[in-house]
Amino acid sequence: MVNKIRERTVTVLVVCTISGFANFSYAAAVTLSNATTSLTVNGGEANNGLIPLNGFFRYTDLAAAEETTWSIDPLLVFSDSSTLIMSNGATGGFGSPTDLGNGVVRSTASVPANISVQADVELVGSNARTTFSFTDDSGNGLDGTTFVFYAENDLFSASDDLAAFTGSIAGGDLSLFMFDSVAQSLTVKMTSEANAGATLSLFGAGLWTAWGTALEAGNLSVLSSNGSNFVTSGDLGLAFAFTLTGASAEVVVNYDTQPMPPIPVPAGAWLLLSGIIAFSPFRRSQSRGNGNT
Repeated sequence: MVNKIRERTVTVLVVCTISGFANFSYAAAVTLSNATTSLTVNGGEANNGLIPLNGFFRYTDLAAAEETTWSIDPLLVFSDSSTLIMSNGATGGFGSPTDLGNGVVRSTASVPANISVQADVELVGSNARTTFSFTDDSGNGLDGTTFVFYAENDLFSASDDLAAFTGSIAGGDLSLFMFDSVAQSLTVKMTSEANAGATLSLFGAGLWTAWGTALEAGNLSVLSSNGSNFVTSGDLGLAFAFTLTGASAEVVVNYDTQPMPPIPVPAGAWLLLSGIIAFSPFRRSQSRGNGNT
């Protein structure tokens, strides 16, 4: 994004990594683009967790001249609450992405838990559509493994975003939204498809950085099945969580933008937002131009 000023709380993050993965060399990110959207797929080349800038892909709405993504991070949460962040190739996540042609970019990994993961990204109009495939290589099945798709977004500024959801898990029509409370001219919309071997079980929205840090530590209690702890205002991220079972599973996540907020903004959200902005005690500013640090 152009001349974006990022206001962030200063934090110190200690990241525990998973050992036992193979070394690999990096190639380069792959960019897909059309008249409305630019999508840069990093695979595992971001080499970071859920908090720093960069991630699995970076999405820019060209009409609004706005990069909406701060950090997009798929991660696996295992039965012992250990995690593997797939956008971090340095700790066993995806390697470099491969351009397969015909508008498909593939990232792959064989993770320490004997699970093969493949992610195929396509840009369909303005929709960044990613198909994640999971295969058990141990013979023990995928049971006990949860796949989380985490998206920490910033639309025009960091602290005045609002989030909402429509539909439900039970109804099979859940959509997550995030938009800027001041501009109200661009909305991120996320939907998902849980195919064979996968069940959408949890979702949520939460405040950077504590929420992302909790998910990175395998704490799924910050999500819910009904939106009971869905945070609606502030410097926000969105997430889906899927329970994986059997020998293989498939999940599709759609990340898209649309012009306007999906529903009227609740009055209470404005009041909460005002409090967050007024009473944030420690803030830092970080600028980036043209989508680069």
